[in-house]
Amino acid sequence: MNKTYIHYILIIASLLMASSCTREIQISKQLNEEADIFPDYQDVTIPCNIAPMCFQLNNAEGIETQLIVKGGNITFQVEGENGDFDIPMSKWKKLMDANKDKDIEFTVCKEENGAWAAYNTFTMHVKSDEIDPWLAYRLIPPGYGIWNKMGIYQRCLEDFTEKPILENKNTQHNCMNCHAFQNGNPDKMVLHLRGRHGASIEVEGKSAKKIEPKMPDGLKGVGYNQWHPTHNLIAMASYKTAQSFYANHINRIEVYDTRTDVVVYNSDKEEAYTTPYLADPGKFQTMPSFSADGNTIYWSVSDTVPAPIAIHYDEAHFSLLRADFDPETCTFAEKPDTLLNGERDLCSYMYGRESPDGRWMVYNKYDYGYFPINHKEGDLWIRDMKSGENRRMEVASSDDAESYHTWSRNSRWLVFSSRRIDGLFIGAFFTYIDENGQDYKPFLMPQRHPRHFYDNQFNSYNIPEFITGEVKTDQHGIQQLVW
Repeated sequence: MNKTYIHYILIIASLLMASSCTREIQISKQLNEEADIFPDYQDVTIPCNIAPMCFQLNNAEGIETQLIVKGGNITFQVEGENGDFDIPMSKWKKLMDANKDKDIEFTVCKEENGAWAAYNTFTMHVKSDEIDPWLAYRLIPPGYGIWNKMGIYQRCLEDFTEKPILENKNTQHNCMNCHAFQNGNPDKMVLHLRGRHGASIEVEGKSAKKIEPKMPDGLKGVGYNQWHPTHNLIAMASYKTAQSFYANHINRIEVYDTRTDVVVYNSDKEEAYTTPYLADPGKFQTMPSFSADGNTIYWSVSDTVPAPIAIHYDEAHFSLLRADFDPETCTFAEKPDTLLNGERDLCSYMYGRESPDGRWMVYNKYDYGYFPINHKEGDLWIRDMKSGENRRMEVASSDDAESYHTWSRNSRWLVFSSRRIDGLFIGAFFTYIDENGQDYKPFLMPQRHPRHFYDNQFNSYNIPEFITGEVKTDQHGIQQLVW
């Protein structure tokens, strides 16, 4: 027997011994207190196909820790390294498959004076309603105006795989944003590049093309894109963006447009369509979206404010409007309807997004302006599209800024941006919404080593969009297209 073969046998044997020698602990003391964990996954509702909900016991450096996981007739232990519990994928998948629409239990234990002490057991509620398997987002530093590296990325929510869709190292470090997908289809995407290689790009499968809609205001920059659910139509806004910084304000910055209009771009005909109330020079029109059936267009609008805009922008209160829309002829109703009146209520309503089943609409409400990502008072609200009732999503919202959000294809999961982690960086959070429109305690996107990951993640998750599969577009092809 040669030495190489013996070496491999010894390695395999040592690995098997390591995997089988996790000692079953005996709990001798109850601490009668909640485990201080990050992320806060206690009592959250999760989809059955989510990646392992790994977490860390805070302030556990140098302390021996164990986690007992139980669901039905499945029980296993996970040893914590400085309180970091890396839950094995294979065991987690079996646990999820066996406990759909049931609760699973977690008991965190630590060693004290040679004995094991247990924190209070907590639960997670597993739903058989699956979440869309992938998420697309932009990663960008929270520095408002200066960056070197950014990109649009995708993450498999069923494991920890993250891949780039497009990175700006391939486009001379320009800005990229406003990615959107038709019904979560990874093969049908639109995105916008700014700066030297500025262009709007439509991606279908591995092919890509520039789109250059002629805007009624003459502006070339377009964004805030939303696909029509059944036709090759994209609702978009032209804009000329500016920023102002506060010297003494709870919000650090205000983002606003000096001019903005809304159009619907027909990709097949390469033509843009609008109507006078979507291109009124006396108003700011922005953030369009379509209804689930594609027969209604939504957008937000406010009167323009006196110059200088930066001084008077807190007078801009955006209402949420709707108008009937015919996707065959790209024509709009003669007059729009006001769904939520920001001018009357002295607030702004933004990002109206219908659930794919058309039953609910989630939107943002905050004091003024159209950019809730920087407004600490910004919250998520939900509208019953049958009764017209509106209410704050009390469970999902926090004391910090909630902003961009999208629905899963089964209308049961909502992903949204929130600064609740530390008030600076934006995380991607998920909440379950049941058949009655009730929101549940949200959870932060799982990571294998969450404390280490989020403490060393110096980017914000911007514009989280559910997708039903992996985007496989060719980065090099887009680079050649815009070069």
